This record gives sequence, C-alpha cells and structure tokens, in this order.
Amino acid sequence: MAHRGPSIVGRSVVDSEGTEIGYVSREEPDFLVIGEGATGRLRLGRRFVQRIEDRVVLRGTALEMFTGLNVLDAQGEFVGIVRDTVEADDVLDSFIVEDEKGEMVNVMLEDVRSIGDWLELSVAQDALYEGG
Repeated sequence: MAHRGPSIVGRSVVDSEGTEIGYVSREEPDFLVIGEGATGRLRLGRRFVQRIEDRVVLRGTALEMFTGLNVLDAQGEFVGIVRDTVEADDVLDSFIVEDEKGEMVNVMLEDVRSIGDWLELSVAQDALYEGG
C-alpha cells in the first residue's frame, strides 16, 4: 500500500536500531527505491517499513529482517541464503551469504537490486567471487 501524505522522498531509511540503509529517491506501490548513499539504486519492499516519521523506520534490525532470505543473482539463479549483515559506521554495508557449497560470500549492498520476498542481485554469481 502506497504511503499517503507528504512525500517521503529524501528521507533516510533506517532499521530499528538506527543503522542507515540509504535515502528514498522514489516511491512505488510495493517498494521504496533507495537511490542515495552506498546502495546506488535498491528497491526495498514496503513490507519492511514499520513507520514513517522524519525518517523511514523499518520493522526490525537489518539482521533480523534479512537473515534467511534467499539470494538470486542477476540471471535469477539461486546463490544462497543471507546469514548475517555487516554494518560500518552505522550504515548497512553488506550481507554475508552462505552459498550452495556452504561457503560464506560477502555481498556488497551496491550489488543488491531488490529486497522483497528474496534478495535479488544486480550482478552474476561469478562476480561475487572475483577480487576476493
């Protein structure tokens, strides 16, 4: 359901502990498009939003909300499951994903296209293992 009332474009998006995800650049019916900060352009499902005040506050911590989500690469192939999050200076930086072989892979927030029923990447799975 779309937010009714004053525009929330430009407001920061934070988890329940104040860790910043980014800033709202556009609203869609089921998503907020996060377009500033470390994220680049990320679509975040409105189901994660708890309340809208001077900033958009999510329903829980990034770790609570995103752990267990399936991760799909840019081609829609299964990569793994989110197991942890990494924050730097109170900003969400990346996700730790357990791949199908049980290896832990660090997925940078800027490589995430969408977070909804699953975490969808903007890169191919092979790119996650490059540059080490």
